[in-house]
Amino acid sequence: MLFEWQCGYYPDRLARNHDFSDPQHHFTPEQLTRVLNKGYRRYATDYYRPYCRNCRECTPYRVLVGEFRPNRSMRRVLKKNSAVEAHWAPPQPTQEKFELYVRYQLSRHRETDLPVPELRRQLAGAMVRQMYTNPPTTLELTITENGRVLGFAIFDRTLDALSAVYSAFEPDAPERSFGTLNILLAMEKARAERLPYLNLGLWLEHHPKMAYKRNFQPAEIYRNFRWRPLPEN
Repeated sequence: MLFEWQCGYYPDRLARNHDFSDPQHHFTPEQLTRVLNKGYRRYATDYYRPYCRNCRECTPYRVLVGEFRPNRSMRRVLKKNSAVEAHWAPPQPTQEKFELYVRYQLSRHRETDLPVPELRRQLAGAMVRQMYTNPPTTLELTITENGRVLGFAIFDRTLDALSAVYSAFEPDAPERSFGTLNILLAMEKARAERLPYLNLGLWLEHHPKMAYKRNFQPAEIYRNFRWRPLPEN
């Protein structure tokens, strides 16, 4: 029997995964491509796919890069962020990124009574596992403006896709829509490298925090062990 726990998206449901590990990151690029194309996600050295008993809402979602065109709202996001610079490089943690990661996490998860030193220690470990324990082909996008880091994101680079792992952004500037900007910049990178897909991870059609991914179309979803076109809005 697979271990079950309270779902992070729907607290009244139980979640479970099918998972396995690649502790030394020995997967070849071909193997990594096959694993992620089977709907698995990566966390550090672990690969997982939701396999819940009574729910199938978590759905792998990828955008068809060559056919994607930003809509009017996305073009506004690009315009309001025209002064930012996008830097792509092998992942590299810094103190500035850590401080941003802490602020970002606290803006999303305020329910904690931990003393500040212990909280920072736990978040430092989480950031290393979540964003800086990677295969050799992983890339990091760092978004800066006037030398200040406003966001950073980790993407696995496979033979046919960029695959989003995790991202953190300045939480005090929601009007800048850095989450959308991150995806648009990744789309540009994938197109420049002639990759057909941008994998945005899991889509939950009926969850308010995850439904936004459907704004990025045309797309495919992974259901019943194969990728299928998602009907456009």
